[in-house]
Parts: sequence; structure tokens; C-alpha cells
Amino acid sequence: MFEIKKLKGNTYYFEAFSNVGIYTHDGVSAVLVDACDHPRMVKAIDRQMNGMGLTVGTVIDTHCHIDHICGNRFFQDKYGCKLLSTKKEQGFIAFPSLESDFYYSAVDTKNSRHPFLNTEPSDTEVITEENIPEGTEIISLPGHSFDMVGVITDDSVAFLADSVLSKKTWDEYRLPFFYDVNNSITTLEKLKDIRADIYVPSHDVPTDSIAELADYNIEKLKEKKELIFDICEGKGFDRIFEEAMIKENLHLRTEKYAMYATMVRNLLHSLVVDGRIGVVLDNNRLIYEIK
Repeated sequence: MFEIKKLKGNTYYFEAFSNVGIYTHDGVSAVLVDACDHPRMVKAIDRQMNGMGLTVGTVIDTHCHIDHICGNRFFQDKYGCKLLSTKKEQGFIAFPSLESDFYYSAVDTKNSRHPFLNTEPSDTEVITEENIPEGTEIISLPGHSFDMVGVITDDSVAFLADSVLSKKTWDEYRLPFFYDVNNSITTLEKLKDIRADIYVPSHDVPTDSIAELADYNIEKLKEKKELIFDICEGKGFDRIFEEAMIKENLHLRTEKYAMYATMVRNLLHSLVVDGRIGVVLDNNRLIYEIK
């Protein structure tokens, strides 16, 4: 771990907690797919690329989550490289502290000062047909984040960002974050139709087949929807959240509460969209009811 490994042709990846894609069309300037999850990793990948004779020409941010954009400012300051993202992800990349505020649905006066969440802001260009680096294709993978994308290189290597999570991640987090649960399931179905020789999830090992892992993620998301459906009748959010944590055997630290609370709300929203549950206001309390 924490080293650059060749995948195929001119496509490599930096194996880390959040994998980084590396593609070079000319053997000199590299396209990075995401920009590491920690300042130490940023310096490690830069040092190893320099040892290969590579500089950074473009960084494609698959989405705005902090563990994917940590090196943006470093690479731009050092190389003057382009930073690309979709428009919906752009604002959170420019203002990284918004991520914790989003989870808390308010200004997060504690975690916004956390060093990890204090990643330096950076300004991206919106991805267009004109600025996509030669030898790469952008694929839309919404669901986990607002408008996440993946990248396929002309070596037939597909970097899939956080559209699909490892079994280890599911085991560890139990309710890992997905912004739009139903859209995530649609994207996971789409992954099975993407043709590539190698698939690289951000948080799992490269594989020559993604269908089994995609199906596992679909199964887990549907399982979590049923968990929430089974406990929501006649209850407000706090009660639903408490029972969900008990059933998943999760004992939360303060900094984890907001992410899990947001995920439970997202699961509830997916059930409302499905038409399986509805909401009523009862004495200033929002109550969920099975239809």
C-alpha cells in the first residue's frame, strides 16, 4: 500500500485508503483521477511520480468528498495543472468546510476546525467535451455524491470512484454514506454494463469483473432500506435513528453521528420516493407512516 502500481499500458494507480488513478498520454504529463486523502499521501504520490519522470497536467475530481480532493491545491500550486469537476461538486470543492456543515444541516462549529476537514479550497473548471484530457472518457456515476463521475482511460481501465464500495467497507461502517440511495442503485446497475479490462473502485482492489461487487452493493442498499422500512411506522426521526443504530450494533462517537444521521434520512427519503411511506406533522413532530 501507498505506492504506485501499473495496471495496463500507460494507466497506473496509487494504492491508498482512497485510490488515485494515474494516466499519461505522453509519458511526461499525468492525469490524476482524484487527489489523495491526506497530505502525507499527496507528498508520497508526488515523490513517486517524479521518480517516474511524471508531472501533473490535470486532476479530475470524481466528487467533492474530502478524501478525494486533499491534494488539489498542492498539485495546482506546484504544477499549475487544471482541476476538473462537475458543476454540482464544484462549490463544495471551493469551500470544503461545507461538507461537515452539510452533514450537520447547520454550521458545524466543532468539526469544521478538524484538520482533515480543513483541506485547502481549490477552484475547478467544469468538465466539458473540450477540456477532457486526451485518452480519457468521463462517465456519469451519480448517487454517492451530488454528481459524481468516473474515468475510463484508453487502456480500458475504469476508475469508478465511490459508486461501489468494498465488502470490508460495508462490514466496518454498516451504513456507509450514499447521498441518493435510489440513484446509487441505478448507477450500480449501470456499472454492470460498462465494458473495461480493469475496474478500480476508490476503496477496493482493482478487479477484472465488477458485476459481483455491484450486485453486492445493490443487495446491501436494499437491505438497509428494508431495515428502515421495518422500524419507521408511527415514529419520528430520533426514534428511528436510535433503533437503526441498535439494530446495526453501532456505538457512535460524536463526529460520526452526523454522517449516520444523514444516511438514515437519505434512506427514509428513498422510501418516500418509492411511495412506500409518507409523512405527517403531529404536534410539531414529523412522523413517518407506512402507506
